Amino acid sequence: MWSDLWHKPHMEMHQVRYFLAMARSLNFTRAAEECNVTQPSLTRAIQKLEEEFGGPLFRRERSRTHLTDLGREILPLFETTHEATQAAKNLARNIGKAQVAPLTLGIANTIENDDLHVLLGEIGAHLPGFELTLQSGSSEEMIELGLTGALDLFVVEAPEDAPDRFEAWSLFDHVYHMITQAEHPLASRDAVTLDDVRDEVWIEYCGDEARALRDAAKTAGFEPAFRHRVDSMVYLRRLVSAGLGSAFLPPPRDRTKLAVLRLVGVEASRSVVLAAIAGRRRSVAADALVRAARARAWNVELSAGQ
Repeated sequence: MWSDLWHKPHMEMHQVRYFLAMARSLNFTRAAEECNVTQPSLTRAIQKLEEEFGGPLFRRERSRTHLTDLGREILPLFETTHEATQAAKNLARNIGKAQVAPLTLGIANTIENDDLHVLLGEIGAHLPGFELTLQSGSSEEMIELGLTGALDLFVVEAPEDAPDRFEAWSLFDHVYHMITQAEHPLASRDAVTLDDVRDEVWIEYCGDEARALRDAAKTAGFEPAFRHRVDSMVYLRRLVSAGLGSAFLPPPRDRTKLAVLRLVGVEASRSVVLAAIAGRRRSVAADALVRAARARAWNVELSAGQ
């Protein structure tokens, strides 16, 4: 349906506006008044949409009008289209006024995606006065900073229990793997089982999916040995590279001295989202990032064998 919506050659934004007014009022006269057009003009625009989409959008029954099934299916898509158009207009007006476009962005340490850096580069190239302040830490820390107002936006793994007013847009998924030293006896494999790692020493990073590994191991009859704990992703990888233990993390981009193995029987994935606190007014730069992120086709995370 999305592709149908965007590729209809004769659909124009005034038709979307008329449709939304009709959907709100369910009355052709009131919708025409809201849109400041004559009722015949609004009726013709709705009929044209119905021709384009191959079916009636409204069911007219005597004095009452209802959305058809097709109309109800199209409604959220038209609402999104209208909101995006209004946001683009507002952004264009604000860009013309703004000399400085600051953005304070938080990115969780476990998140590595080339598209994110490309996106920020594109915004910097097209948004005059773009000023980026970047902070990092665990997903929990980024969410807490967002709640306090210290961050405009934050890229994190979606929490299981989202706080109030947590507004998020899905980007891609993190799939967790066993990350170990390149010289590890199991490093030549693509996948290992829980039995293979019963005696493994693990390094725990704050905010990772260690619980999923613990739960799976408990079912298999043992407790994984999380002997070391760090709160720095940089040092975590250094410790793994040095052979101090293995970690359970999304596959890193830089695999120098590291091996990435699929851990059979431990299904752990987390949705990575761009998030904000609902109700807060977003800056020009924050609006630009949200719209660009939602429109982008994000690359799938690398698997262990890639």
